[in-house]
Amino acid sequence: MNKKIKLMIAAAIFTITSMAQQKQMGMDTIVNLDHVALSVGNLDKMEAWYKTCFNMREIQHLEIESMQVRTVLLQAPNGFKVELIELKNSTREQRFTDPLNAASVQGYGHMALIVKDLHTVFNELINNGALQVIPPSPAVKKGDTYAYVKDLEGNLIELIQGGQRL
Repeated sequence: MNKKIKLMIAAAIFTITSMAQQKQMGMDTIVNLDHVALSVGNLDKMEAWYKTCFNMREIQHLEIESMQVRTVLLQAPNGFKVELIELKNSTREQRFTDPLNAASVQGYGHMALIVKDLHTVFNELINNGALQVIPPSPAVKKGDTYAYVKDLEGNLIELIQGGQRL
């Protein structure tokens, strides 16, 4: 494991430990979800895809040549944010075939997005290069529907439509 990855892991452990200590002290630690971060192999391609498919705009861009890393923070009109991180020579250890396969490895499995019109969003994503994993189907919660797709680099995205959440 290289030094950069070790530093990133150490920072994450410090943050988690600090949050756990704050919770033990009775402080509210989570106010809201800020963003989801994805490591990608081609930042330019993935940035264009997320902007097109989810109507996102760039709100932050960072390049650190000495660390060979580029990042972009994208935001949807409703405030939801995705950070795409391209680290030179990063690799994907495993490609998941579906949500259960993703659960076989501990860590990130998928991101879930609540949408107003599941079929329309699903079809738009497929038309823009997403791969179908699970077509629109009834969900466990009565009245809800869901679907799964993979983005251009294989990250799982769950789409959920439910009248009571909108």
